[in-house]
Amino acid sequence: MFVCGPTVQGPMHVGHARTDVFYDVLARYLRQVGYKVTFLMNVTDIDESIVEGAREEGVSTETFVANNIRDYVENMRKLKVMTVTRLERVSGYVVEAIRQVTKLLESGHAYLADGNVYFDTSTYARFGRLSHQSREELTLRPTELSLNKRNLTDFILWRSSSFGQRWSSPWGEGVPGWHIQDTAVSIANFGPQYDIHGGAYELIYPHHEAEMAQAESLTGAVPFVRYWIHVGLVTSNGRKMSKSEGNAVTVGEILHEVSSSSLRFYLLDSRYHDDLEFNYEGLTAADERFRELKHRARSILQRPYQVQDGVLAEQIMEPFLNALEDDLNTARAIWTLTRTIDEAAETCGSKGSPLYAIAAKAMAGILGLDLFG
Repeated sequence: MFVCGPTVQGPMHVGHARTDVFYDVLARYLRQVGYKVTFLMNVTDIDESIVEGAREEGVSTETFVANNIRDYVENMRKLKVMTVTRLERVSGYVVEAIRQVTKLLESGHAYLADGNVYFDTSTYARFGRLSHQSREELTLRPTELSLNKRNLTDFILWRSSSFGQRWSSPWGEGVPGWHIQDTAVSIANFGPQYDIHGGAYELIYPHHEAEMAQAESLTGAVPFVRYWIHVGLVTSNGRKMSKSEGNAVTVGEILHEVSSSSLRFYLLDSRYHDDLEFNYEGLTAADERFRELKHRARSILQRPYQVQDGVLAEQIMEPFLNALEDDLNTARAIWTLTRTIDEAAETCGSKGSPLYAIAAKAMAGILGLDLFG
């Protein structure tokens, strides 16, 4: 599983956290049902916004990037995002990106114009397939504007750079395009095909559409990715939460108000493909619900139990696993977990069975919720 990670132009905010928590639960669930999961996430550390952010703070670009990656990793730890196998900076894959661009040029899928290298979308018949758009619809959503592009939908593979980050290439100094950065990371680690690619739904076009086009043209392996899974945005006052919008609420700010488990509970108590409108009223309500649920969960562990067959606990978990099987419905899974804790409180006693408590603890582990600690 490859997931588009952050562009480290600032500290982790709630939008980042939602994406990371969702894919963490997906990985936990897949491991629960028997899969071995390799979870790769990239960190975009090549971007003009990063250079500008470093300049504003009066530090070097590398210091700025390192500080934001440190913040990100620390907040992932606090949020119990424990399943990421590898976190890779795209700047470590520039040589691989150059190799891929070179091969696309040699095979006729790319061309030089304006000092940049562009992917020629007319050479890839499936362009638009991921976003379910026709050629006519795509031309209404052009990517980089240039009079010298062959097609409006052609996108940059290598960009001549003047914003402070640059590497040498056969086409002059510059930086790899955004789309080829991710393909460089994923192909270098997974080869020409892998199972799951994730990210926010706003990345479907042009980012993921471009990744698929350049990867399949590069390797000839179809499909590049077997399953694409996209998460809704976190919004604030109806606008996407982001640093550029000026409405980002950082995870650090949130954790001064509620626990990391309460924030995780809040982010999971909705359908992942829907947008989530962030507000402190909803967060406070989720925090109260989580703390009450934790009080009940801890109380059932204080009762004396007789050990019973753990297989029966798996049967109790079945509705919970069915909820996750249904397009990872974490909101329904939380409801099932709550009911199971209630059942444990009602059925467990000195002569009772620990099965509901055992099942509830396993469910909380899959969701990454610290209910029993």
